[in-house]
Amino acid sequence: MSKQETIDLINSSMLSLMEFTRKSRGPIKGFRARDLSILIYIYTDNEHHQVTMSQLAQNLKVTPAAASQIITGYEKNGWVKRVRSTVDRRTDEIKEKMLEKWSCHQARLNEFLDMLGPEDCENFHRILEKMIGFVQEKMQEDSCVM
Repeated sequence: MSKQETIDLINSSMLSLMEFTRKSRGPIKGFRARDLSILIYIYTDNEHHQVTMSQLAQNLKVTPAAASQIITGYEKNGWVKRVRSTVDRRTDEIKEKMLEKWSCHQARLNEFLDMLGPEDCENFHRILEKMIGFVQEKMQEDSCVM
């Protein structure tokens, strides 16, 4: 297990916890788990942090029009900007401000894992996997969701 695998697991656990909280208590004001998931997809899809509308729609399993509406909302929040690609048609990229926040977040995760050390990091990884499994199982049971 590498440090990057643990960072990926932390990000995945954040998504799971946000979704669990949203379903149990209602939406988190201003930022939903789906927003984070979409922004992570745009950020990690390629090194330029850009995706086409059709790629995004396919990933979200929605129509291109629905994907466009989502991106329009993100533009209004200042999270992404639409750009014309010389290769593809219109693409969306995460704005520099969001990239800086993401990079800072990843750096802090690295610092945290360094502070834990290899043994604790491995234990933390194992615990996160258990937590994600628990949350996903409870979400499927749907017993607390209104």
